Amino acid sequence: MRLTLASGRGLLAGWLLAHTFPLLISHQEIGAWSAMGLGDRLRIGLAAIELLGAVLFAFEATVTTGLALLLTAFVIAALIHVRQGQVPWWLAGYALAAVLLRYFSRRAAPAAASGTAAR
Repeated sequence: MRLTLASGRGLLAGWLLAHTFPLLISHQEIGAWSAMGLGDRLRIGLAAIELLGAVLFAFEATVTTGLALLLTAFVIAALIHVRQGQVPWWLAGYALAAVLLRYFSRRAAPAAASGTAAR
């Protein structure tokens, strides 16, 4: 079960990395942010928070810190999308998936610890 949860966290983290990294280097993304009147600091800051959160979320020891950073990034991104008149339902889906993966990882940890102690 722990391996499945770790794999799920890794897949979500990889997905988020792949979809966030272009925010830093894509000319289209940079142009879109400029057109919205949003500065480079916000774009780079949001990308940095989400990238760091995704990396930390993938590892068992830092999953809680990663989740906190991801949720912060999702809220900021949602506010930006709502400001632009969009409904960012996918961000709610990412947040729900991350929270559920963290919840089940936490539940699986004591069970795994007691299983290894009994051997």
